[in-house]
Amino acid sequence: MAQDKKIFERRQIESLMPHQEPFLFIDRAEFCGDLISGTYTIKPDEPILKGHFKDNPVFPGTIMLETIGQLAVLYLIASGNPALKSEVDPSKIFFTSADGARCMRFCRPGDTLALSAKVLRLRHPIAMFEGSLLVNGQKGAFVEKICLTFDYKK
Repeated sequence: MAQDKKIFERRQIESLMPHQEPFLFIDRAEFCGDLISGTYTIKPDEPILKGHFKDNPVFPGTIMLETIGQLAVLYLIASGNPALKSEVDPSKIFFTSADGARCMRFCRPGDTLALSAKVLRLRHPIAMFEGSLLVNGQKGAFVEKICLTFDYKK
């Protein structure tokens, strides 16, 4: 049986996410079952690049992992996964831990990041995902397990 795909563009993502400019790192997302994929293009005028590093702009590794985490947050808010018993409150989703996280390459202005996050466990109040980031077709980062805590809207 084919799974329904949902595609969200930047404006729709902005309307749903607790993260906002200049700290929202998803331009487009596609949901399919337990998987969400997305993209983000690093802009040359990103505020964080002004100081990371002087005359050598490099997208921080911690922000690379943040992009995967944000994709997982979007999954909780908008996937419609039947394991979620009610509507998730975006203001009550928080990072708790990450295991097996690695960054393997530099990302620079103009690079488009291809992101993915797959559900490992989804049971209130904990959600676990594995995720990866590709840049120019090469593995840029991955996380074996990223954990978020969440709650439902009252």
